[in-house]
Amino acid sequence: MKKINKNQIDEIIAQLKAGRTVVFPTETSYGLGCDATNKFSVDKIFQIKKREFDKPLLVIVNSIEEAKKYLVWDETLDKLAKKYWPGALTIIGLCKNPNSLPLGVVSQSGKLAIRVSSDKWLKEITNRLGRPLVATSANISGQNNIYNSLEAENIFSTQILKPDILVDGGQIPIIKPTTIVEVENGVCNIVRQGDLKISLKTFPTPAFCWTIVSILALFSAFFILLFSYTTGLYINNLTLSMISVKVNNPVFVAGKKNPLVFVKGLYLTAYSAGSSKKMAQIIDLIKRTELNAVVIDIKDYSGLVLYDSQIPLVVSLKNKDNRLGDVKKLIEKLHAEKIYVIARQTVFQDPVLAEKNPQWAIKSKSGGLWRDHKGLAWVDPTKKEVWKYNLDIAKEAIQFGFDEINFDYVRFPSDGDMSNALYDDESKKKYEVMGDFYKFLNNNLKNYPVWTSLDLFGFTMEKNGVDDMAIGQRIVDTVDNVDYVCPMMYPSHYPAGHLGLSNPAANPYAVFENGMKLGAPKFEGKRAKVRPWIQAFDLGAVYDAEKIRAQIDVVEKYADAGWLMWNASNRYTEAGLKK
Repeated sequence: MKKINKNQIDEIIAQLKAGRTVVFPTETSYGLGCDATNKFSVDKIFQIKKREFDKPLLVIVNSIEEAKKYLVWDETLDKLAKKYWPGALTIIGLCKNPNSLPLGVVSQSGKLAIRVSSDKWLKEITNRLGRPLVATSANISGQNNIYNSLEAENIFSTQILKPDILVDGGQIPIIKPTTIVEVENGVCNIVRQGDLKISLKTFPTPAFCWTIVSILALFSAFFILLFSYTTGLYINNLTLSMISVKVNNPVFVAGKKNPLVFVKGLYLTAYSAGSSKKMAQIIDLIKRTELNAVVIDIKDYSGLVLYDSQIPLVVSLKNKDNRLGDVKKLIEKLHAEKIYVIARQTVFQDPVLAEKNPQWAIKSKSGGLWRDHKGLAWVDPTKKEVWKYNLDIAKEAIQFGFDEINFDYVRFPSDGDMSNALYDDESKKKYEVMGDFYKFLNNNLKNYPVWTSLDLFGFTMEKNGVDDMAIGQRIVDTVDNVDYVCPMMYPSHYPAGHLGLSNPAANPYAVFENGMKLGAPKFEGKRAKVRPWIQAFDLGAVYDAEKIRAQIDVVEKYADAGWLMWNASNRYTEAGLKK
């Protein structure tokens, strides 16, 4: 967390526009903020504060005219704003265009909390930023407000996930927070009474409104008795009109994503997820332990799409095998149990597509399709058609309600005669191709209600510079394009001699400690968070409770996004897991 002076306004503006999170002084207490239009920065603030995602953040704008751009304006709101703004009053109203701001700033119901500050410094910041500024209290949710920079520094310095910038504004007078008023249908309701005392006498009160409603109801009853037939037709037509308005003018909330969670998940094949008996066992295990998430294959190493896909190319090539059954029903069941659901999709290891659509496959210089040591053909990572094919599958999966799409085998092949492999476009380095692919995913999925993640080799945590291990994988190319990076840090996959260990599999703590220590800094100040895969299978050593727990402890020491357990046979127990 970088500490700067309050007068360094140019740098503060530059940091905010770059997506940084900033602690700064306000007229009531120290605030924690960011560019309110940047969904990644907004998400980070929720994580820093450990705040529930269904509790939206308020924003500050520099004028009433600016507020009118974001709120559905009415006479009641106009009177409130003109009387108390600029000042310590926050008004909650209906957002005029919910798609203009991310979820977490706009509530699920399409409401926005906004105020115009009377503080000259804040007015200059919001004026020069040119966008709404998130300004929530700079504390951990539920704790006391902060009134000096030293206190803010002490609180956040102990956290793994910290704000990027601390603006030193010295000591602030201790006063109550802002008063919050909600305006709905012309009626005001005080949500929180702060230091500012406001009068609602000139505004409609609930009692007054109920009186009006009662009078109107009496008149309505009278006219219904007199003109029942005509009134019935009128009401019927009015209802139809209202329905039409709802259909033709829906209120969309940008990115209706489920809240960010500290994921503690396990991997499931489509066969397991499609078995009611197996899922009952898995749900029972999750209920009895700290687990809260599952990763389910929707397209595995075979290249088969494992649900009833309706994508034309999948259908025409017969590239599907519906092992999952009713995916939507499965996800609804898991969500009812408060389980986070991730779809796992392999990408470039796709022998089915390579065999049936050979023009998209990696070719052999000696003729025909190139194959790895297992005899599997791969699709060509340089072919944009392959990118689009996988994007279509991801978009279809999103419609079922998955919380996250996890992309695996996002790399060039590593096993086989690589000198004999021929790619369609060899003008770029492998890591440049993969970097372009990650950007392609980001550009095409950023407005969809789903989180994204990539699986990488565990060694990427230790590599630097242009070293992509000849497969095109570097962490630096991923961190601004997805929400999570999941290095596969299975100790059994590290060679003998790594860290001077004759058998790395027997030393999971040492392997993870080294990888996380070297890799975690690569994610500082970035969009992506690191969430490793851990070994939950016997290879090189018996993976008992102690070895499983050792991996988890190191991950939680260095990162705050969670971990995923891998056992290809889906044989999981309580071993190593907390209750």
